[in-house]
Amino acid sequence: MNQRRPYNSKRRREQAAATRSLVLDAARGLFEQRGYAGTSMAAIAEQAGVSVESVYGHFGSKRVLLGELFRGAVRGQDAAPVSEQRVPKSLAAVADQREQLRIFAADISPRLERAAPLVAVLACAARSDPELARLLTTLHADRLRNLAVLVAALAHNGPLSLEEDEAGESAWALTSPELYQLLVRERGWTRERYEGWLADSLAKLLLP
Repeated sequence: MNQRRPYNSKRRREQAAATRSLVLDAARGLFEQRGYAGTSMAAIAEQAGVSVESVYGHFGSKRVLLGELFRGAVRGQDAAPVSEQRVPKSLAAVADQREQLRIFAADISPRLERAAPLVAVLACAARSDPELARLLTTLHADRLRNLAVLVAALAHNGPLSLEEDEAGESAWALTSPELYQLLVRERGWTRERYEGWLADSLAKLLLP
């Protein structure tokens, strides 16, 4: 008598994770090529090589899918919120303010490289979609809140040339995805050049 094979939950989880990854990769490419409105869930499914039902089953809607792409782009390999990740948390232990800015610039540059094209997609779509407009507002508010970690770490080591709120807003402007796109995509800067420029610019603006 044949016994039924035990339910393999680990394999199912691995398959689900692989499908999510395929869908996210396909969605990112299509969003950047065609824009948000020009990308359908059916097109994402076709590009990923899965069924439309599978795409909806994993993400529910196109807006949720875009939100997941943002979360992954900003957080990278670490699933924790940015402020709780190793490098942002370690800034307070660095004694030199300029070294703090160098570490910060090296940490945020790959995040911007991943997220900036998606912000461009979102900003375009947000003009006609109130829910996406709210997502864009939330994204920028989250960036400002995350930058408070940098400002607090700098202030711990010495005086700033600006009040902390203004320092945070200034860093928020200099690290905007839109400015990253202008310098890297439009002007052809390398990521390394951007990192150096950002660290130097923040030092000139924020430090006495």
